Amino acid sequence: SMDEHKRHEMDKMDDMFGMQYSISVENQPYPVLCTLSADGCAAHVPDFPKIVITASTLDAALLEVKQQIEKALRQYKNPPIPTKQEQIVVPNNSVLVLVKAG
Repeated sequence: SMDEHKRHEMDKMDDMFGMQYSISVENQPYPVLCTLSADGCAAHVPDFPKIVITASTLDAALLEVKQQIEKALRQYKNPPIPTKQEQIVVPNNSVLVLVKAG
């Protein structure tokens, strides 16, 4: 019946997406959106909404972000899969930086 077919398709999806997690996320860079201003740099990580960093320089912000991502990754059984760069809208005063954790 239709339900059975649907369940089968859902299982296939689960298999496909479940497999993605077996790829180690540690070596995948996460996109970080850095907004530059006169005060310094604000960085946030779309894949980790709780990580929002403000620092006086871009370097300092990125260092802090890297540490926060590493900390966050240790708390996840299945870490989020990094968002693709092309899916992120980068405002004029911002830069997108890929940060590798681990």
